[in-house]
Amino acid sequence: MRILKQTSKWIAAAAVAVMLTAQTTGVLAETNQTQESQLKVVYYNQADYPGEKIGGSTIQAAGCGPTAVAVCYSSLTGKKADVPKMCDQAYKHGWYYTGQGCSHNVVAGLSKLYGLNCKGLGYSKESVEKALRAGHPVVALMGPGDFTDSGHFVVLTRMVGKDKVKVADVGSRANTYKTWSLKKVVQQGKQGANAGGPFWEISKKEESPKKDYKEEVRKTHDRIDAVPTAIGKLIQ
Repeated sequence: MRILKQTSKWIAAAAVAVMLTAQTTGVLAETNQTQESQLKVVYYNQADYPGEKIGGSTIQAAGCGPTAVAVCYSSLTGKKADVPKMCDQAYKHGWYYTGQGCSHNVVAGLSKLYGLNCKGLGYSKESVEKALRAGHPVVALMGPGDFTDSGHFVVLTRMVGKDKVKVADVGSRANTYKTWSLKKVVQQGKQGANAGGPFWEISKKEESPKKDYKEEVRKTHDRIDAVPTAIGKLIQ
């Protein structure tokens, strides 16, 4: 009978431990889901590089793609971007065609070259909003509308309230100062975009921390040693 009582107390103690762990994990998960990150935006404008070339054209006229990626790079890493160099790299890698502009692959191509993650979001308004609330800038290829008559790369930087968005327009400081309807921006995404576009989520690659295995073993031993003490208190 005494053995059965002790066994029951062992089971009860284990159940309590599992319950507390599950509750703690649930609280942490809920906290992470409700947190909203704010991106500290570093802005670049095509007109700030007069005379600088991209292929047979100029950055001011045709360098919106690399300049948009530069905004994402500096905003995520805190490092200064060399916009003329990025434009030259876009041309040398075949992501820019003189007279035609940048291919849609320029976003993923330059992102990878600079150690960033790039995820195509298609035309999903929900995915764009989720990315922005996570603190990830979204490169947008805009079609005819408020930002361009043909095609133009800009960067969506953050949500404002429930359904508004801030845009870093690398070709217009006036547009950058404004707040835009996210729904309207998504509706103006360029039709027929490829390479996962016309919206791309950009994020920083996180390095996996090296595990201290000795510390992990010590913590495991501490947890094991704590079990008899906890059970002893329950038995008393």
